[in-house]
Amino acid sequence: MNFPEGHLRDPAGFTLIELVTVLIIVGIVSIFAASRFVNRTAFDEFGFFQASLSAVRYAQKIAMASGCDIRVTFDATGVTLRQWIDTGNNSCDFASPGAVLTALPRPGGGNFTSAAPAGVAVSGTDFFYDQTGIPRTLAGAAIAVETTTTIGGRTLSVAPQTGFARCTAGC
Repeated sequence: MNFPEGHLRDPAGFTLIELVTVLIIVGIVSIFAASRFVNRTAFDEFGFFQASLSAVRYAQKIAMASGCDIRVTFDATGVTLRQWIDTGNNSCDFASPGAVLTALPRPGGGNFTSAAPAGVAVSGTDFFYDQTGIPRTLAGAAIAVETTTTIGGRTLSVAPQTGFARCTAGC
C-alpha cells in the first residue's frame, strides 16, 4: 500500500504485546516494592490485642455466670484464662483449701490460651474476676487502681470497681 508523502507508515502508539509486557514488569516490581511498605507485625499485634481484650471480657462474663473465680494471666507467651476448682467439695472459690487452677475450656474446644505472635511483646499483671465480676489481686483484695497490660504499642486497662476492659493507649 502506498502512503502519501509526509505520512507515517506506522500509526503512533503501542502494540498490544508492548502494553502487556510493561504491565507484567510493573506488576513484578510492585510485588517487591509493596513488601517493603507492609509490616505484618502491626496487623498481628492488633489482632492479638483484640483477642486479648475479648478474652478478658469473656473471663468476667464467665465468672459472673458460673460463680467461679476466673484468673487472667498475661505473660511473654500470651494470655491464659484459668479457673479454681476444688473437686473435693465441688467448689470453685479460690480460697477453698483444695482448689487447683485448671484451664478454662474455650467454646468450640480446647483451652482458653492465646499465644502472642512473634515480635509482639506482652507485659501485664495477673488478676482474677470473682463471682460478682470485680477484678481482684491474686491475694484476693479488690483491685484499687486501674490495672494495665501492654501488648506491643497498645494498652489494655481493667477498671477497678466494674472490671470493664478497654483500650486506653495506642488504640
